[in-house]
Amino acid sequence: MTRAHRIARRIAHAVIVGVLLSVCVVGAQSITPPSSDFTPYIEGELVRVSVPSNWRELPGVNAVTFAPDGAYGNVGVKSVFTHGLGMGLARNDKRNMRITTDDFINLYVLAAPGPRRTFRYRSVRIGGRPGLRTVLLTVSEATGEPERIEVFTTLLRDGTLFYVLAVTPRDCVVDYASTFRRVVGSIEIMDCDQCVR
Repeated sequence: MTRAHRIARRIAHAVIVGVLLSVCVVGAQSITPPSSDFTPYIEGELVRVSVPSNWRELPGVNAVTFAPDGAYGNVGVKSVFTHGLGMGLARNDKRNMRITTDDFINLYVLAAPGPRRTFRYRSVRIGGRPGLRTVLLTVSEATGEPERIEVFTTLLRDGTLFYVLAVTPRDCVVDYASTFRRVVGSIEIMDCDQCVR
């Protein structure tokens, strides 16, 4: 191996170590617990929700994420968050909430592709409507650590699937449980003629 190759290898090694160290520092960043003060938002003139006042609103296409500083970013071209809540709309071609929820989770929530799975659901109310809830135990794309995702779904009047994803590392579940209940309990869906906007 020539001297130039050895120097190039050392530089490459130093760059890789530097990148890994910076990722570890970012990944180890402390996340501020959810505030007990809540701020109301209206999303797309369709959903009213209240979230902790120290969470940022991060709008997307047919979706929004609410997360504290340091708990969101990108993995490649995909936006990710490690603590917080995402909500949005998904097509419902099958006109069946359970099947559409299964498809949504398999296609958009689970990071690792695999055989199609079905999930165990509990019936809940979301915005005064019948809905479904399930819990997923996965590995975070952002940190590689175990995480818990609570998935809530209901149908809008036109049949579109409305979803809520409540995400937290598994070791923080207790710290976020009451916040997630309060946020989901605050949801009002305003897709009816009598709804006040």
